[in-house]
Amino acid sequence: MEMNPFFTAINYPLEANSLMVMALPDYQSARYGDDFLSGMLMSEYGITPRWTAGIMTEGEKIEGEPATYGGMRYNTYYHLFPDDRFLNLTLYGEYEDLNEAALYKMEVAGFGSGDLTKPLALARQTRDRTFEQRVIIYHDWNRVNATLNFIRETGLQSPYENDYGYALGLFVKPSEKGGAMAGMAGMTTPPAHSMSRLGYGVEMIGALGNEHRFGFDWNNQQHYLGVVITAAISPLWSVRVEPAVGLSEVSDPFMLRVGVTYMFGTSKSHVMENM
Repeated sequence: MEMNPFFTAINYPLEANSLMVMALPDYQSARYGDDFLSGMLMSEYGITPRWTAGIMTEGEKIEGEPATYGGMRYNTYYHLFPDDRFLNLTLYGEYEDLNEAALYKMEVAGFGSGDLTKPLALARQTRDRTFEQRVIIYHDWNRVNATLNFIRETGLQSPYENDYGYALGLFVKPSEKGGAMAGMAGMTTPPAHSMSRLGYGVEMIGALGNEHRFGFDWNNQQHYLGVVITAAISPLWSVRVEPAVGLSEVSDPFMLRVGVTYMFGTSKSHVMENM
């Protein structure tokens, strides 16, 4: 089963009847205000081979402040074509029932910094409900995956405006398949520290303005570039790490992103054959 290696960009749907649980803690060096930790717990289920749905909850810890609940997200996405094509197309929707203290960078859109500038006590009492939509395109060349997400966030409370963003990813998948190197059936599974279990790539995320001013206005928008490294610890456990740097004057200078994933309901042999 193919797994999405990125933190913001989305590509593959889950295998049918499989459940993914992921913990996603981040450290962020803030451009404005104090540095902070943010985190998300995500669970997604493969309803069919082309249809996935999930639920997410998030929180944050700002230096000198108590940990704070950020809210819930509910998503679903559908892969349009039953077979693999040059451009694989997926449509994505997400209802975000958050408050203004939510700081996890699941995406960036619009203008300005995402740092918290109002008092925390006030921000966590202020709802921030949006509906996020994505058009997701990806393609695989053997071990190399290229992914593009075009993102629109629609406000569900006044002023009901649309903000836009993007996520790009390029990833080289692990060379190890099913405990045997490609084309070398019968070889034993390598140890957990084997380099053949590692994947690597780059991810870039950023904003594209809003419905009044669409496009790049670089230093008034957030943009980030990160290096992604993944490791298959076991047939069902995997980890990923992404150090990322801000590229504009309103971006946070540095982020360290971590993800730990466990898969339920997927046969070990099937996972390893397609890892």
